[in-house]
Amino acid sequence: MMAVVLVVLSLALWRGSQQGARLAAHQAEAANDPAKANAAVYRDHMVELDREYVMGNLNYEELKAARDELSQRLLDDVGTDDWVQPSVSEVAHPAASPVVWHKPWWGIALLVLVVPVSSLLMYSVLGEPAALDPLALKQGVDASAEMTPEKLSEMATALTRRLQDEPNSMEGWVMLGRVQRARGLFEESAEALGKALAMSRDDNLSIERAEVLAQKNGGSFAGEPWAIIQRVLTADPHHLNALFLAGSASYAEMNFRSALRFWERAREVVPADSPDAPELDRAIAEARDKMGLPAIPPRAAGTQPTQAAGTATTSISGRVTLVNELKGLVAPTDTVFVYATAVTGSRMPVAIVRTTADKLPLDFVLDDSTAMNPNVKLSSMEEVTVRVRISKTGQAVPQAGDFGVSLSPVKPGSKGLNLMVRDTLQASP
Repeated sequence: MMAVVLVVLSLALWRGSQQGARLAAHQAEAANDPAKANAAVYRDHMVELDREYVMGNLNYEELKAARDELSQRLLDDVGTDDWVQPSVSEVAHPAASPVVWHKPWWGIALLVLVVPVSSLLMYSVLGEPAALDPLALKQGVDASAEMTPEKLSEMATALTRRLQDEPNSMEGWVMLGRVQRARGLFEESAEALGKALAMSRDDNLSIERAEVLAQKNGGSFAGEPWAIIQRVLTADPHHLNALFLAGSASYAEMNFRSALRFWERAREVVPADSPDAPELDRAIAEARDKMGLPAIPPRAAGTQPTQAAGTATTSISGRVTLVNELKGLVAPTDTVFVYATAVTGSRMPVAIVRTTADKLPLDFVLDDSTAMNPNVKLSSMEEVTVRVRISKTGQAVPQAGDFGVSLSPVKPGSKGLNLMVRDTLQASP
């Protein structure tokens, strides 16, 4: 844009300088000799008439009449006695003007220097330079605790103006969403993040939007936030941000067993020297304390805990779904039990997860952390039967009208089980 402006201004300066030189020559000639000045005007008009004739705008008769009229007008202006019509040689070869045209190189050089410098100085004072630097914006959002509400408001305004000109800037929408979140405007933040996700399906960004939606709903993850978390975990069961948020959401709903399950899954893949490890261990300890389970020792830096290393080979994971025919018969508040029992002998669960039907489809993990009896754990079994039961009463003992499915035998360490709840308790295909 600066280059275009400079070209336009330079051309205007160049042409203006030429016209000024011609005008000065006419004025000088008129001051020295009025007759010569009139002759100069006459010549200019004659040249113009010849140009019109060549272009075809005048025929010969019109040209001749115009020349005669011009000659008569000039005679009237200067008087017959003082005027002698210039000869053809005078018209074709006028006397050189004493005024010399100096090309405006210095003026153009001054424009090239002054316009960019003044523009940048004005923008630095009146504009928002930070809006041009996504990294600076990100750092500003990350350090929002140090930002004043006024500064955040200015950043939001600058980003909004920028996005009016660049509506397809995914990074711009992400930054606007984070700024609005820092301002406490969760609805506007969710809308901005949604526009960014429309351009790129980023699971980390989806989880961030789920957090914002929960904040908008007063801390409740019911509905869309949980749906987003489940979708991400279905695509990637080890997605750390999704596991962290799923645990936090479960904890907020007082479902400590589910929170512990998600956080234990995250613990399997988070290195002990990760900055997230201490906070994750603290959350796991709180969840175990809420459930009355003994605390586990913290991990040493640079090593993975024996328990976490063994969990992958002794746990059972999979997904619970509901056939379409039963969706109208199962209420969102119905209790869902997912548990493992010995293949023969006692039907007491060796591991169990309890939730509600609104969480279906559900990704589950059964391991020693979900044991009912610390003395009888899943890791001590060679084979188990995995069962799913949906109860309207929430009773541990099966009741008439319950729906469910079972799969047997299943070895500890099995993953990716597909348990589809039907109207009768039968093995899943």
